[in-house]
Amino acid sequence: MPTPDDLRLYEAMFLVDTGDAASWDDMTKNLQGILTRAGADLIGITRWDERKLAYTVGKHKRGTYVLAFFAMGKEGSVTQIERDCQLSEKVARLLILRADHFKVADMRVQLGEDVNEEVAARITALRGETEPEAATETAEPKPAARPAPAGSVRAEATGQAGPVPAEPSAT
Repeated sequence: MPTPDDLRLYEAMFLVDTGDAASWDDMTKNLQGILTRAGADLIGITRWDERKLAYTVGKHKRGTYVLAFFAMGKEGSVTQIERDCQLSEKVARLLILRADHFKVADMRVQLGEDVNEEVAARITALRGETEPEAATETAEPKPAARPAPAGSVRAEATGQAGPVPAEPSAT
């Protein structure tokens, strides 16, 4: 089992053909296969959006963005993922960034329900992160503060019992 120093988290954005993204299960299996061949543990993968591209990429004028978070030890190879994606006809572009600054809770927000709980729990335990707990108490709403009239300061802020005249400006 890798130590926290050996474990690296990554965020990958894939640009795939919209026709291939229509069969979402096949697309996720393809991308998951690319990641696992390189020694990565997939935390989660989700479809982002289909967009018109600013310029033609290969033969594609539209593309679907796919976001994935994964973890790899030092023995894993990002270059192998990049090479496999370049050889794949289904992936038009790829961007991989280190995501060590992310916590698993942040990844859950990005991915929604598409999280591999087993891998997420293992990373959370390994890194010593704590899962945020839902607030059990409901806070009472505070009354809205009224703005102070021009030229005076609120009595609570100054400790005085009345309006304080504004200071003359030095112009």
